Amino acid sequence: MAIYRKLIASLSVMAALANAQTPERNADVPHLQNKPGAAQHLQRSWPAAAPLSTSRRVAASTPAAANVIPAVCPEPQAICGYVTVPLDYAHPDGRTLRIYFEQYVHSAPGPAVSAIFANFGGPGASVTGGRDFDQYLFGPNLDVHDLVLIDDRGTGLSATIRCQELQHGTAPLAQAETDCAEQLGDAASRYGSGDIAQDMDEVRAALGYDQVDYFGASYGGMDVIAYATRFGAHLRSVVLDAPLGPPGANEFMRLRFRTHSDPRMVRLVCARSLLCGPEHPGATSEFEALIESIQQHPIEGSTFDASGNPMYVHVDETALLNFVVTYPENFVNTGEILAAARALTHGDTAPLLRLDAEGIFSAIGDSGDATAYSAGDFYASACVTTGQAWDWSESVPERRGSYNDAVQELPEDYFAPFSKSAPTGVLFSDAGLGCLWWQEPTPATPLTPPHPMYPSVPTLVLDGDIDNRVPLEETKLVAGLFPHYTFVTIPEAGHETVGYSICAQTLVAKFIEKLTAGDPSCADTPELVFPAVGQFPILAAYAHPAPVDSSGSNQIGIPERKVVTVAVAAAIDALQRSIIGSGTGVGLRGGTFQTVFGESWTTTLANCAFSTDVLVNGTVIWGADDSIDADLAVSGAGTAGGTLHVRGFWQVPGPVGYFKITGSLGGKHVAVLVPEA
Repeated sequence: MAIYRKLIASLSVMAALANAQTPERNADVPHLQNKPGAAQHLQRSWPAAAPLSTSRRVAASTPAAANVIPAVCPEPQAICGYVTVPLDYAHPDGRTLRIYFEQYVHSAPGPAVSAIFANFGGPGASVTGGRDFDQYLFGPNLDVHDLVLIDDRGTGLSATIRCQELQHGTAPLAQAETDCAEQLGDAASRYGSGDIAQDMDEVRAALGYDQVDYFGASYGGMDVIAYATRFGAHLRSVVLDAPLGPPGANEFMRLRFRTHSDPRMVRLVCARSLLCGPEHPGATSEFEALIESIQQHPIEGSTFDASGNPMYVHVDETALLNFVVTYPENFVNTGEILAAARALTHGDTAPLLRLDAEGIFSAIGDSGDATAYSAGDFYASACVTTGQAWDWSESVPERRGSYNDAVQELPEDYFAPFSKSAPTGVLFSDAGLGCLWWQEPTPATPLTPPHPMYPSVPTLVLDGDIDNRVPLEETKLVAGLFPHYTFVTIPEAGHETVGYSICAQTLVAKFIEKLTAGDPSCADTPELVFPAVGQFPILAAYAHPAPVDSSGSNQIGIPERKVVTVAVAAAIDALQRSIIGSGTGVGLRGGTFQTVFGESWTTTLANCAFSTDVLVNGTVIWGADDSIDADLAVSGAGTAGGTLHVRGFWQVPGPVGYFKITGSLGGKHVAVLVPEA
């Protein structure tokens, strides 16, 4: 499979695990735990690290300090162990924790230039669980740099927090969260980034490193900033990818950044598509009109999710924000929002109801193995690192009152284009209102010391222009905290750019090597344009006709060229659902499809309908080289019927191209084109 499908799938799975915003989403990366589908099938093994020489193993196995406790490693090239640290650094003689690390040493002779620390965020996610991608990403640096992966306290193998109700969703959130805090007792305050920074430095010192290159993505940015403002003398460089930081530690400001970024995300994904862009030149106003319409007139009805499960959904503003807009999965929903909004203005609710069903999640769910993701740590870390609207000494009812009062004091347009209601609910404000039942029994170590000083070290900050989790406006403020920063925007990249862009990966590796960003011109244009939809026509007659292929001999007229448009859309629609679902699903307006996953995907359509009057049967093969090869039989009231052969590429680097469609409809030769995105 092409590298881009690896990037979008494999890293988006890992990054979503690290950065999802609720327990269930942390578990089901990206919220597919109970929908075993494409996100899992798309995972590939990253290129293996170079075999370690015998001399490298011997040199690396020399213990750096007496307090390193050896551990069995999951990979032969690693050196693993634990470093014992105080639970509370204010009381170093009290309880202790064991912090787990994996060390991958450099291949060249001589001492390492530095240790690369990496954290893709969370909170709650294991750092060492991402070892495959980390070795891939930093592989170009491992000739002279060591890679040291360290599980944050409470995660992975570092004193994992195991709160069964939170972890497996066996109790309501209020009870599960309360019980978890009670289980931890006084330790409930001790899992924030301030304490984690001190753990990192204990491991650094124990392993004998003086200099660290610290990479932090998303919530991992909190760890980096906590470290940088305490131990800056040990930093060689800082690399941040969509980082959270002090601006996002203000809960309402964090939510504001996110809601303000949604119109840009929707606009850019549409504008870069040959199907969506021309159809929606006023994308921002259309998006705002959809929100206003749903605020005034919520909709409900029967539909199916991406895996073909029947559902009855109610779409109000809260559902629109949380289930349709907020969590892009391969940006399928983002690329369909405007077309669904247009359909709604014509009384067609089907596209929007389906988007809602495909995104539904709950505040608590089964998060699986706690060593992969600890739901308890999510609250133990996020709740004490985020500034709350209440005093921790208040009772739960008093806290809720304080939170509501704080919301009331915000300007009415604070979360525009959304109202103040939807973003401040428990689903969206997961590190705010979602912390209502947590406890801070003792004062937590703050994210940064008072009057923090940021080190004057080379700093690279990246973010994607369609990231709506930690968006540009926020990351630029974080970048500005560092005296010597370079900021690079990666176009058409979502959250954590190294999962979407080879350019971003290259910039990171070169920056660590040379301590300069060099020429970032690779970020001038998108590497990949995500598919988007221009319209959801109920009848083929309402579709746009496919342009004639001047290199062929076309005989069909406008009506059948419109049929080609909806027939190809039915096939691509099935592929899109296969990416975010299990591969077994239902067409937008009927029929079914089944995808067999492998290096190539084979999707079989049975009476799939994108418009009500055109049925599509046949097979679509999405090749390992991202080629599309489809043979489709077309029938129904809207067409004279016939067969189509579709050739082209889908989700490939470079400018958007066209599918070439040949075949016969109504006994006439077909030679037309349909945009690939």
